[in-house]
Amino acid sequence: MAQIREIRKRIKSIENTKKVTHAMELVSAAKMRKAQVWALSGRPYSTSLNEIITEVREKTDKMHTMLKPKSAPKQLIIVVASDRGLAGGLNINLFREIIAKEIKDATYITIGKKATNFAVKTGAEFIASFESEEKSPLEIARSISKLARDLFTSSQVNKVSILYPHFVNTTNQIPKWVQILPIEFEDQRPTDLPTYRSTDLLFEPDIDKILNNILPHYILTRIYQVLLEAKASEHSARMVAMKNATDAAGDLVEDLTLTYNQARQEAITKELLDIVTAQKGLV
Repeated sequence: MAQIREIRKRIKSIENTKKVTHAMELVSAAKMRKAQVWALSGRPYSTSLNEIITEVREKTDKMHTMLKPKSAPKQLIIVVASDRGLAGGLNINLFREIIAKEIKDATYITIGKKATNFAVKTGAEFIASFESEEKSPLEIARSISKLARDLFTSSQVNKVSILYPHFVNTTNQIPKWVQILPIEFEDQRPTDLPTYRSTDLLFEPDIDKILNNILPHYILTRIYQVLLEAKASEHSARMVAMKNATDAAGDLVEDLTLTYNQARQEAITKELLDIVTAQKGLV
């Protein structure tokens, strides 16, 4: 009977856990849909801005300071993780990426408590840390953008990169490196969309003034888009993790229920045998 009571307690405990994980799954699903809309809607603007700056840069012979490599002893790495856990392997995959590269002579800016904890445990040097939910993504992006530009233009760092979980789809989020400074341009335009000719664009007032104003905005936009992608990845990973936990709890309840029924049947059979044996003894 003690075994039966213990199994019954375990079943009740797991059922309560299943209710919690299912509720967290529903909350994450609601947040995921909103975050995915924001991340996906920001991609066309980032792509168009990349194309315009590429066009502007090709029309001038001058090299802007944000495009020039710097001779500094350290690089700046911005790591974007989550504040909370229960998101599967989302954060650990980022940290494994850093460890695998064996990066030396680097200083960090961390976004998310998990990234800050990783920097502290590994003894990495970091100059700033942000919680991903303390401010809006745009406010965080503005702060980081200014800090990164100041460090780079003053030649305190030779490169600025971001490592974040890139949102591919609901079940797939991969660690991705993006170089912010010196600015590198990549072809982000889908191949099935029409392209424009270089003669289609006219610039005012002049190329150099445009670069001075648009390059800081470009850096801000890239960091902001990264934060949106990371948030969509976080909620997607947590929803999938909680769904897997809920399914696993359901399977465990089924196994324990079967074990409980078998133990109960054995106990009843034993009691019947005891009654039959006692009656034969009386005869």
